[in-house]
Amino acid sequence: MSGRRDPPAGMAPDDTDTGTRPGWHRYPLEPAFLPQPRALDPDLSDPVLREAVLDQAERRILRNRRDLRSHVQRVLMHHRQGQATACFDALVDLFIVLGAGGRALRANLLARVADLLTPEQQDYLRRHLDGGLRADEPLPVSAESLLTRGVSGSTAVLDAAPPEDLYAAAMDCIERGDDATARLYLEQSLELDPGQPLASMELLALYRRNGWEAEFRRAWTRLSSRALAFAELWEKLDRHFPATPRRTPLATRQEPIVTSHRVSKEHHLLPTAAGAFYAVSSPQPEPLRQLLLALLRAAETPPGDVAALATLAGLSGPDEVLELLHQAQTLGWIQGFRTPRRVPAARIGKTLERLLGPLSAIGKGLLVDWNGFAFARHGIDDETAAILSALATDIAAVEQRHAERLRRCLGVASQGWAAVDAWGASRIGAWPLFVGAHRFLLVLQGEPRLNQPEFVTLVWILVHRYGGAEA
Repeated sequence: MSGRRDPPAGMAPDDTDTGTRPGWHRYPLEPAFLPQPRALDPDLSDPVLREAVLDQAERRILRNRRDLRSHVQRVLMHHRQGQATACFDALVDLFIVLGAGGRALRANLLARVADLLTPEQQDYLRRHLDGGLRADEPLPVSAESLLTRGVSGSTAVLDAAPPEDLYAAAMDCIERGDDATARLYLEQSLELDPGQPLASMELLALYRRNGWEAEFRRAWTRLSSRALAFAELWEKLDRHFPATPRRTPLATRQEPIVTSHRVSKEHHLLPTAAGAFYAVSSPQPEPLRQLLLALLRAAETPPGDVAALATLAGLSGPDEVLELLHQAQTLGWIQGFRTPRRVPAARIGKTLERLLGPLSAIGKGLLVDWNGFAFARHGIDDETAAILSALATDIAAVEQRHAERLRRCLGVASQGWAAVDAWGASRIGAWPLFVGAHRFLLVLQGEPRLNQPEFVTLVWILVHRYGGAEA
């Protein structure tokens, strides 16, 4: 026995290898076919294999955020490699998933990797040992957290705190007869954690009761590749809909939701990363999108004056603004700051280049318009930028031709297209950003990291500069 590690299944050893490194480092690894290591802290000397195993751990977490083995492996592997920021972010994701539970596990891991963390990071996590972390809590500098929502302000912009969970908010809506809003909350809840059994059952009941076939298919298409609670019930409803004659959805009783609440005027409002993505992910007019775009068109974050916001967004009045703000707060789409913030006024090209890097797992991004003109790029050379610009615009043109058919037949409102590996993870992705009369394409190599404050700033710059009143 030479002690040399056998290559993964399907990989041939390199006959010219000297024995100092595993021979498969010359071959492209497909992480989807790698088995999950049994050891919680696997010692993998080959850097290509190590990165592939880490990538696969992240994808398992994104598919099933309750996969604690992958969480622990990710923390310990980053610690072994001395990757301080990645180690902290991996711990943050575990704190988010476990909430107040698993305190012993979280404390043990924090103690084990504390030598790599800064005093600020250690203090932050120790303060959250008892209660855990929420995904919408502001974090110290973070670049690789998978589950945070990238919030840098306060998500409690109304005088009432946001709900502890979206499921509870959905149940309140159902009691008021507002099935449409309840559906939105339940879908968002399952996007964050598909393994919630009660949220899954209630959402399926709403789809069936209201005859929402298109909405069901759209959600199931997004969630079916993840660890979805009661997947068999989703399959059963899929078979039910074709056998059921189409009918007009049941009318829902719409009541004012938050007219008794008030916006804290101490807060200056700006969308979160999720809110910014929703605002520019479609050109279709919709009141909540209208409000979010109005906030992004302002050069300075506006205060919480509902009358002024109604005028700014062209809405019917303060009551409508309050309802929309309550909905945005519940979804984690809006945040407030104690002091006003201004859109960056520096040269737009240099600013956009700086913002693109954190949006990709490997720091490579490109922003192009619908005609393929590159506005900014980060980590990409001229030739690659030209290739990706042409590819993205061709894909966008194909998507535009088929968008209505996809929506009508599959209930899929496409928001991005990607070249994926065998696990379904993006290797090259393009996301359309609809800004007023303009359309941009955000092209990223590697997996996207749109849950970053830099994404909010990028969208803010584009909407402020190109959104116009017609947005």
